[in-house]
Amino acid sequence: MRVIAGVYRGRNLLAPSGSGTRPILDRIKVSLFDWLGSMLALPGSLPPIAVLDLFCGGGSLGIEALSRGAAHCTFVEQDREAARCLRENLASLRVPAGAARVCCESAERVRQEPPGLFEGYALVFLDPPYCLSEDFAPGTMLWRIIERLGGSVPVVRDAMMLWRHDAKVVIPEILPGGWCSSQRRVWGSMAVTMLTRSAQVST
Repeated sequence: MRVIAGVYRGRNLLAPSGSGTRPILDRIKVSLFDWLGSMLALPGSLPPIAVLDLFCGGGSLGIEALSRGAAHCTFVEQDREAARCLRENLASLRVPAGAARVCCESAERVRQEPPGLFEGYALVFLDPPYCLSEDFAPGTMLWRIIERLGGSVPVVRDAMMLWRHDAKVVIPEILPGGWCSSQRRVWGSMAVTMLTRSAQVST
């Protein structure tokens, strides 16, 4: 596992041991960030935004975002071994302290705001265990997490979210908090659904 592009290009990353996390393959990460860059009209890079990486594991997605130009990433991972691996990755890359924050707690409970320079998070990575995405309904953990994005967890008006899940799962078009599924890409047994927020929803 490595950083694909940007200031940390080619640097290797540690992956948490065990089966509790599913590190994303490098070739899929290339396609994912190409897709994201095309949506933002910035091929290969990201604007200096604040990113929220939920269920982040070793931090591969959030670190890639920082490498490509994101100004800050809040990493959320409750597994202590995975959080330790993430901290080692950030330290080995010498990511500036102000550019990254690690929250070792449940994604359902996190209330961290981005640094005061930012109105809210502009990009959210949502990478939960696949089983959680299979049971997405009012009152479930993921429903409550998404409902809070734009409420107790501030996001900007035109925020985007990338939700990684099993390809068998189809994310509903309309979700809580003004989120809507807009596009979907599939790589083998894995899919990523892109969510956007309605322009009418206030933060």
